[in-house]
Amino acid sequence: MARFSVGREEDDNDEGPSNPTRRPEPKRRRTTAGTFSCSGNFRLSGDRRLPVRESEVARENRAISGEDPDQNLEGSRGNGSISVMLSDPDVLDCPICLEHLSVPVFQCENGHIACASCCTKIANKCPSCCWPIGYNRCRALEKVLESVKVSCVNKMYGCKEILSYSKKTDHENACIYVPCFCPSHGCDFLGTSTNVYAHFRDKHASSAEHIFFNAVHPIHIEKDQSYKILQMRTEGILFIINHASDRVGSAFNIICVGPARQKRRFSYKLVVTDGESSFKLESVAESMPNWSESSPLKKFLVVPRDVVNSSAPLKLNVFIEEKEYVCNGCRC
Repeated sequence: MARFSVGREEDDNDEGPSNPTRRPEPKRRRTTAGTFSCSGNFRLSGDRRLPVRESEVARENRAISGEDPDQNLEGSRGNGSISVMLSDPDVLDCPICLEHLSVPVFQCENGHIACASCCTKIANKCPSCCWPIGYNRCRALEKVLESVKVSCVNKMYGCKEILSYSKKTDHENACIYVPCFCPSHGCDFLGTSTNVYAHFRDKHASSAEHIFFNAVHPIHIEKDQSYKILQMRTEGILFIINHASDRVGSAFNIICVGPARQKRRFSYKLVVTDGESSFKLESVAESMPNWSESSPLKKFLVVPRDVVNSSAPLKLNVFIEEKEYVCNGCRC
């Protein structure tokens, strides 16, 4: 196992601006910093690294397959990269804002690091030792950040992106493979949106209204009913009609169960009539991977209390269609 350190042992007696005319003494390399595992097999025992002996079964399997461990080792290094494991990911985070570090990274004379935005926020004064910070780049750590490639946290759900560590958060916030929860009450199923649609169809189909795209469907909502689940007959896509009541009347909108940044968007129309007046909302369904009954309504249709204040269910005319997705000037 290869060992990698980005910090140093802290010693209160050696740090601080007590003698501004003398540069601080170099610190010892920390022995408990993040570790990377490369081609060799090792295990940790205190401060020592002990080789792990290959099992008889593993050696037998190698002999049967004709695999040469030394040959594989050379092959893994031939492309100029190695596979590593970081045991303490926090060493690649800014110790001030706790966000993933990105270039440029600055360090003070004592080696404490900070991201560029934090240097400005702390007025270029290191919070650990009070030395100036924000003028000297930490080039070694910058090279590490540029070299480290990580998989998306949603890899098990289908995302194949390999990205630099500093871009990990931005990507995962917009990843279309973020897992979704089943909207059925009491169900804790979690999976990709496609798997959730199939699960709902198999396990909870009787609890939803089944509709088609580009068609008007009359949906009845009880006065005390907080939501109604809709499922498309063709693709199984799930939509939810949210219903909230207050002293003014009732509010309605529609959301889509799916990744927040999915490319497919759906527009809808909600129409309520009482024979004399009509109330109408045209909007785009917000995509939500983790919907709950308490989710706040953003854009919604308000129906006055005089219209809904009756013992009969309120009738909503619902129309949903897929909206064209426009990216970089082209229509997808």
